[in-house]
Amino acid sequence: MIKLISIFIFAASVQHAFAQDIPYYTKQTTIDSLKHQLQSTKNDTLQLVLVNELRYNYFFGMGNFDSALVYSKKVYAFAQQLGYKIDEAYALDLIGDILNFQHSEHTLETLFKGVQIAEDIQAEKKILPPKYLNMMTYWNPNFTSLLRKNGWSPHYFRLAILGSLYQDLGHAYGKVMPDQQKLLFYLSKAIKLYHSQKDTLGLLLAYNNIAEYFFSTNQFDSSLIYLQKGISLENIYSKQFKGYLKNLALLGTIHYKKGDHKQAYKILQQSIALGAKFQQLGNGLAFSTLSEYFWNTGAIDSSYVYATEAYRLAKSSNLPDDIQKTSAMLAKLYWRKNISDSALNYFEIALALNDSINNGNKKAVLQRQDFEQQKQQEALEQEKARSKFYTLIAGIAILLIIALFLIRNNYLRKRANAALQEKNIQIERTLNDLQATQKQLIQSEKMASLGELTAGIAHEIQNPLNFVNNFSEVNSELINELKEEAKLGNTSEVLTIADDVDDNLQKIIHHGKRADAIVKSMLQHSRKSSGQKEPTDINALVDEYLRLSYHGLRAKDKSFNAVLETHFDPSVSRIEVVGQDIGRVLLNLFNNAFYSVSEKKKSLNDSYQPEVQVTTEKHDGQIFIKVKDNGTGIPEKVQEKIYQPFFTTKPTGEGTGLGLSLSYDIVTKGHGGEMKVKTKEGEGAEFIITLPLQKSKEDTKQYEITGH
Repeated sequence: MIKLISIFIFAASVQHAFAQDIPYYTKQTTIDSLKHQLQSTKNDTLQLVLVNELRYNYFFGMGNFDSALVYSKKVYAFAQQLGYKIDEAYALDLIGDILNFQHSEHTLETLFKGVQIAEDIQAEKKILPPKYLNMMTYWNPNFTSLLRKNGWSPHYFRLAILGSLYQDLGHAYGKVMPDQQKLLFYLSKAIKLYHSQKDTLGLLLAYNNIAEYFFSTNQFDSSLIYLQKGISLENIYSKQFKGYLKNLALLGTIHYKKGDHKQAYKILQQSIALGAKFQQLGNGLAFSTLSEYFWNTGAIDSSYVYATEAYRLAKSSNLPDDIQKTSAMLAKLYWRKNISDSALNYFEIALALNDSINNGNKKAVLQRQDFEQQKQQEALEQEKARSKFYTLIAGIAILLIIALFLIRNNYLRKRANAALQEKNIQIERTLNDLQATQKQLIQSEKMASLGELTAGIAHEIQNPLNFVNNFSEVNSELINELKEEAKLGNTSEVLTIADDVDDNLQKIIHHGKRADAIVKSMLQHSRKSSGQKEPTDINALVDEYLRLSYHGLRAKDKSFNAVLETHFDPSVSRIEVVGQDIGRVLLNLFNNAFYSVSEKKKSLNDSYQPEVQVTTEKHDGQIFIKVKDNGTGIPEKVQEKIYQPFFTTKPTGEGTGLGLSLSYDIVTKGHGGEMKVKTKEGEGAEFIITLPLQKSKEDTKQYEITGH
């Protein structure tokens, strides 16, 4: 994101005392005059200032990023030559910002280099003299005024540059190499620095970056939270801050994506009306969203008008992402209008930009840079750890020497012992609190799974109850017939009816026991596990929980249907397991499988048939339980995290993130087994549970679901 959306006034004037060394110029200074001054001066420091002003004019005044990049590199070269380390970091930030904007593979490398310089306190030793600093045009007036307010303090100056580098790194991890964890990590560091410096505009831009990333990944509720934080800060700048247009456009687009089209249309039109004042700068998203809105409503001409303006704004601002999206929209519109030449032209533009933006080689370089940076960070942490270790050893040695002098002091020894005892009590109390919290979290997960079972159990129990009711009604009618025949003295008919009544009673008893078994199963699931292993029919256990999970989802969504395939190996006999715990594992896997195919069904509709396949096998002294689906699969980048506590890929409010974590512990720690997953994003997943047939008591430690 460009640090500054509007162009601000360059330094007002230079004090008369410096007039002989520094020419006077104002915001009206043209690029030609700046180049002329650059050629006519031999003052290296002044040359640094002048190339910075050329960079600023090309970037913010003309949107010419190639030329801005050239002069940013010249700023860096002069800063290196003159030994101004903070200005080196500043120049690297300028370069990294432009490279990020251009989706360059050198973005991370450049920004990390700047961070390395700015994080070093030694960079504060030498900075530009104040008379030159006052001439420099930085990112925004708020930044410059804060620096001046602090007297161009080297420490404050360095932290200001470091905050901007962190922000651009976060932006890079959201744009050229999407990584939400690192985006939030670096932007959080930037926000912390901005808070310490009271840099309100920096905070605003950081919040906007986070909001834009969450929007780009369809996390609209999270995007709205950070967007509102940014908008709340804009009252300082009022609507004179042109970023307000972009925020209005983003706010309207979020409402559109969330289905509130009426509110979205109102906000987007407000953005466009206000945007006329600023030549619609930052307002391309509003036109693009309205074009999509009219396309979906069938108003093709209106869609074309807004798409054309969105494309013009993207071109004038030289925004590759926006040009690609709007050209794709125009290609679609021209095709709809049967203007094939124009459609082909815009399609080729979109395709070329898409290839450039998503270039695989660039991503490979970025990933390598990211990996190398991580290695450097790890090496730095190891060095810090070694330093701390040596410091600790030295400290211990000093403490031992001091202890020799204090050992005779009985009063101090008693006081130290009392403090140590109090600390132990606090540690024990903290440990107890943590254990209690752990038990509460696990019990909450168990009760959540019980809630999911309830719908399936209700569906299951209805069937035997219907049989009981129906046979009871039939018996009532038969008894009346029996009485009539008895009055007539038809003994043989009475006996026949009595036999029918007896048969019906047996069926009532049978189905009553079925209902009783289902209720007991539910009560057993809600009861705390004893951790005792008992011989259990694995095939029956798998079949029971498969039906309960399926009927539970059907009870919540009547339209859901899936093909269930079961392949139970008859040779899988009873094995010793904690049936209640393994049942929870199975329920979690079945629920995840049905959720996955249900989500895929919503996006593909009738072109897709949900399937869940369950298999049991026995070989090599082990029992295998396989749960396979053809759902959405698990993205490669999160596969290593799925067993971590509280990690979930489901939307907020639809998963605790404890299901797979507890299941993994039950299988591996509680039963000495294994739990693996085979998956491919978009094609489905297969979880494989392996349980040993026998395991000695010495090898298997009793394990309860509480984790103790």
